[in-house]
Amino acid sequence: MRQTTASTCCYCGVGCGVLIEHDGAHILDVVGDPNHPANFGKLCSKGSTLHLTGDLDARALYPELRLGKGLARARTGWDSALDHAAKVFADTIAEHGPDSVAFYISGQLLTEDYYAFNKLARALVGTNNIDSNSRLCMSSAVVGYKRSLGADAPPLQLRRYRTE
Repeated sequence: MRQTTASTCCYCGVGCGVLIEHDGAHILDVVGDPNHPANFGKLCSKGSTLHLTGDLDARALYPELRLGKGLARARTGWDSALDHAAKVFADTIAEHGPDSVAFYISGQLLTEDYYAFNKLARALVGTNNIDSNSRLCMSSAVVGYKRSLGADAPPLQLRRYRTE
């Protein structure tokens, strides 16, 4: 039975609304959500091909741990998985220093979230190793904006630059 689930595109910081058509096991199609205020139903080339890269069979639906390279992964609870991750993170910092870890954060965070993650990385952990997928995701947009519009800014901002 076909179902439609409203969600958010995972590719960049815009957070476009998508409608995912699926049968409960497989993603069949993805279209822009016409009621979403970020994109009003429009999708970029990445978002419009989301259904070609999203595979529910390959998606993690619950936490798993592998406590050794030769061991198989085993399903575990969220508290256990988070406690284990926090311990390994803390042990790595204690043994190798704060620059032995890094944060690679989502492009869909809000400004306040970026601030909190930067405080966590820089002030608490003591590392400058923090970056966002926005840099990778938007690098192609920069080239596109410069070549097609003459400036590195989204189209609505270009009008302001040209009139000032």
